Amino acid sequence: MAIISFDKDAVVDYIPSYGGNRNSEDPCVVRLKFVPYSKVQEYSRIIASRTKGISDASRVTELTQSVQRKQFVDNVESVKGYYIEQREVTEPHEVYDTADTELVMEIIRAMESHWKLTEGQVKN
Repeated sequence: MAIISFDKDAVVDYIPSYGGNRNSEDPCVVRLKFVPYSKVQEYSRIIASRTKGISDASRVTELTQSVQRKQFVDNVESVKGYYIEQREVTEPHEVYDTADTELVMEIIRAMESHWKLTEGQVKN
């Protein structure tokens, strides 16, 4: 059986499973790009260079999270169906800054995993 992956520039509509979202009549949909292993390694190298020589664990965590935020914002094109109270939020940076940790981590895992991304991909 062949393995077919996503083009790194293709935008995929992904439905997170978080909170039963996939079973919703009007689910939240995240438009994102697949992040291949080479790009994941690039983000890891950024983290390594920014944290080199830093022994303060809280500073290392802060720097790591800033690179994680960059990865999220760089690879999420937009979001539909995500609300803060009555206001729909569509911008990736605002979703990252306000969403539950579990949702953000699910989206990041999906962009880094062909299997997870395929599993949550909007079916035509």
